[in-house]
Amino acid sequence: MAKAQRRDQVIQRKSRQTKAKVARVAANVARPVRRVQVTLGDLIAAAFDTVGGEVKKVAKVVSSPNMTLATGKNIVFVG
Repeated sequence: MAKAQRRDQVIQRKSRQTKAKVARVAANVARPVRRVQVTLGDLIAAAFDTVGGEVKKVAKVVSSPNMTLATGKNIVFVG
């Protein structure tokens, strides 16, 4: 007959699995990324294609925090 496990043993096993997954993801992030040169015009054109031609939405997309993280630059629209 199998021995019953206590609840804390199951939780510990799950936490070890989670730590291993986090370590694997961190290793993938540390891998060098191929850099691509993109102009500001290319970014704006892609935003127009994505949003559908509304200038306010394009400005919001291009100046978003996610775009800042992706490009490494803070783009600000004035006008």
